[in-house]
Amino acid sequence: MFRRSGRGPIRLQGPLPHGRPPRGGAVVSVPLPEIKGVSWRAATRDDAEAIAALQHACFIADDSFSETAAQIADRFNSPMSKVETDTLLAVRDDGTVLVSLWNQLVPEPVEAWKVYDENFIHPQHRTPELMEFALAWWMNRGAERVATTDINLPIRYHQVVFPTRPDKRKLLEAHGYEASMFIDELRRDLSEPIEDFSLPDGLRLVAFDDVPTEDALAVRNDAFRDHRGSQPWTLEMWEARSVEMQRPDASFAVMEDDRPVSYVMSAVYPDDWEARGYTEGWVEGLGTARSHRGRGLASFLITESMKAFRDSGLDYATLGVDSENPTGAVGLYRRLGFEKVRGFAEYTKTVDRAT
Repeated sequence: MFRRSGRGPIRLQGPLPHGRPPRGGAVVSVPLPEIKGVSWRAATRDDAEAIAALQHACFIADDSFSETAAQIADRFNSPMSKVETDTLLAVRDDGTVLVSLWNQLVPEPVEAWKVYDENFIHPQHRTPELMEFALAWWMNRGAERVATTDINLPIRYHQVVFPTRPDKRKLLEAHGYEASMFIDELRRDLSEPIEDFSLPDGLRLVAFDDVPTEDALAVRNDAFRDHRGSQPWTLEMWEARSVEMQRPDASFAVMEDDRPVSYVMSAVYPDDWEARGYTEGWVEGLGTARSHRGRGLASFLITESMKAFRDSGLDYATLGVDSENPTGAVGLYRRLGFEKVRGFAEYTKTVDRAT
């Protein structure tokens, strides 16, 4: 469990002139706060452990999520950000990270430039001024990045809000954000019987690792074409997620001849188990080609992952789903024994890019 440091909240040494989120897609000046004993700089790989410690403190306080140091280190290779310019840390002299801001811009936009946050402020230091600054810096960095491109599309900012963070919700609403999606976290007790499903004739099960990367990505992009807010992933984005998330013994694909038509990607996060009070395996990615929907492939794959989790001694299987998923996924998961344990909202704001 997280042990409090005993230090009080960090105090800004003066006002934050222009330190409010930019209006529209305009690029504005967002000066760095002056905080005694704290320096501001971009993230480096050497900060991975300290960022993970910050995330864990937020995880304990907010009942949210966190990453391991290895996962954070992997993100330095992400095509969605350049760490030298798209990250900002508040670091104490002893190396403790109190604030971690990470601006992630999805490449190759379709209908809008999508900007995602991986922003964390230590629970002891969430002053209104610092929260305001963090939002302003993150939004402004997104506007700066989009302004350098030749693609004239709006900017859509995405922020995740857990029920434990009414302060963040109020801040976002004050700046024009609206709840656009609600994600349910569903959990399934693996001590209960798991139903057996069979594949239709002509289809076979293989390990996910045996599927060519480009073929798996094609299934993913086809499967999510009609999902809210989704857009095609690039090969770089897919490879980064595949490496970061995968639990090979619980990740599978269904093949028709030599091409995949459905897949499931699974993961485990042991660092979360002590705080959760149980062990769990995550169904992190599930997709079926539109041409093969309605044939029971999702049920088959999920139960195969559940069996792999159970056989490795885990207590639960867990997944997240859009509460208004257009494919009927919520009903499918409930029929397989999944129950809601928590959830969060995605807040978005769309603005025109600066011209």
